Amino acid sequence: MRFLLQRFLDICLLRAAPQDIPASGVLLLLALVAYCVAGLSLSLINTDFYKALILVAVDVLILAGLMYMLLWIRLLTNRYLQTLTALAGSGAILEFVAWPVLYWQQLSTITNGPGLWFASLLLWLWLFWNIAVVAHILRHTLSTNFFNGALLSVLYMFVSVSVIRILFYSSAS
Repeated sequence: MRFLLQRFLDICLLRAAPQDIPASGVLLLLALVAYCVAGLSLSLINTDFYKALILVAVDVLILAGLMYMLLWIRLLTNRYLQTLTALAGSGAILEFVAWPVLYWQQLSTITNGPGLWFASLLLWLWLFWNIAVVAHILRHTLSTNFFNGALLSVLYMFVSVSVIRILFYSSAS
């Protein structure tokens, strides 16, 4: 288990690739559970439990669906298991890293306390790190360069945020 956690951490540090993770349905399930728990803990900072649960479910469906579609288009569906495992496992680590900073930012906003700008800066850095990790995974998965992986990473995040915003945060005019 420690080996797998280290492997996901290495992916987050851009030192390992999705093909370095065993292709295992059980490992994918564990990575998705960790990703859901991390996403739920982040979502609970801003919303109630049921809405957070739905947000996480939608996020997982978008991640799994877009990655399958991308690999299907490129005729690389045989890489789906390892890709989704790498994305979920590294995503869980990144979300757990973001949790205290997001909590600090929210607390600073509510109490009008010091550190709001620094917490916000850290969250921006986290966002760029997240984009870099997804780009790194996609670069290896699609056998392309980092720039193309980064473009696809930003596109994925744009689609994900847009869908969640439309479903949960659009005004009912």
